[in-house]
Amino acid sequence: MKRLSTIILMIVLLCSCNNARQSADKVSEAERSTLEDSYRHADSLYRLCGRIDTAAFLSFVRQTTDYVAAHPGDTISPEMLYRAGVASMILAKSVKSDAFRAGNAKKALAIFNDFQQLYPENPSARYCYWQRAIVYEDILGDWRSAESEYRDFINHYPDDSLTPGFVQYITLLGKDPEELEKQLNIN
Repeated sequence: MKRLSTIILMIVLLCSCNNARQSADKVSEAERSTLEDSYRHADSLYRLCGRIDTAAFLSFVRQTTDYVAAHPGDTISPEMLYRAGVASMILAKSVKSDAFRAGNAKKALAIFNDFQQLYPENPSARYCYWQRAIVYEDILGDWRSAESEYRDFINHYPDDSLTPGFVQYITLLGKDPEELEKQLNIN
């Protein structure tokens, strides 16, 4: 009798775990769809109209970071996380408020760091160095950190097609227009 009740209990537990897993998959599918819709909305306004809907971009970044934290192994998580980093960069470049700019720049840096830690084998992981360099250079004006990111890219990917351009570009970082003219021999 004990054996039968143990078997029944195991069957009930297995069924309930399976039902919970199916329920989680449905929630995940609904969340995935919401996340993709959020991205399409923010991106379409930006690409088609050149208009940045700050609320839409902020919402997408928040939804993505929450989603990836809950579902890091989901197939869309790497792509959406990378896009959230780019969205944070767009926000940082577009708004005039120093505090908002700095906050979104730091968010972009954190997202690209997280991306490389979570998905080191993803092809986009290499471009996180470049994206961080852009954040440091164009948004924060920190040429030393930008140079460090470019050098990290060069060291990790010496055979990449972008490497020769980055090697040359490093020599131009932080120079004023007159210095650039001299270095590039522009009259």
